[in-house]
Amino acid sequence: MARLILLLGLAAALFIIFRWLFRQPPRVYWQVIAILLAAGLLTLVLTGRAHWLTAVFAAMLPFVRGLMTLLGSIPLLKRVLAGMDAAKSRNAPSGGQTSTVQSKYIRMTLNHDSGDISGEVLMGRFSGSKLDQLDFDALLQLLRECADDEESVALLQTYLEREHADSWHQQAGAQEQPQNPSTAGEMSREEALRVLGLASDADESEIIEAHRRLMQKLHPDRGGSAYLAAKINLAKDTLLAG
Repeated sequence: MARLILLLGLAAALFIIFRWLFRQPPRVYWQVIAILLAAGLLTLVLTGRAHWLTAVFAAMLPFVRGLMTLLGSIPLLKRVLAGMDAAKSRNAPSGGQTSTVQSKYIRMTLNHDSGDISGEVLMGRFSGSKLDQLDFDALLQLLRECADDEESVALLQTYLEREHADSWHQQAGAQEQPQNPSTAGEMSREEALRVLGLASDADESEIIEAHRRLMQKLHPDRGGSAYLAAKINLAKDTLLAG
């Protein structure tokens, strides 16, 4: 009986941990997975159980070397690999590129490389404050203060979801939250450029690449929000139609 309770407790703990983990940005859960793998390997080494890993690696090494030599001698494969490397270099995000989404109360900055979001309060009681300077209770006060502007509410909810997930889910479960506003309609070219973080002379390939990179980081399935995803889609459509 005690063993069953222990197993159930362990299963519940693992469920909570994985549920929290997959709500984090991709860079966070990959870091956690890397740490867990490293901890597992260290445990095997310290307990003297890593000898079989060494034996398997040593046995496979000659075959891996031979396979790499064989594959490298195929001209077509060489060209394919070279093309993949070139494409990867072209698609690598430029360091420090950011986008801006602004509402009545909040200016939100989106980092293309990391997917991190930050924000500044533009008006009201907390005007001039950075969102990361406000604790959870202050952010809830700000949420109530900007209730008259749906876009500000949507931006702040996105920030709360990413930075205070557990507390925000408890709060959201305690009361009905407003739905994300529709972004259907027109967007100026200047706003679209700010949303995608592009210069005024950006060409079609740069627009598509900026859109792809942002959606990889800020899609709802990756810890973003439907509101931000709709904004990013509208910005791309606006620039490609212009």
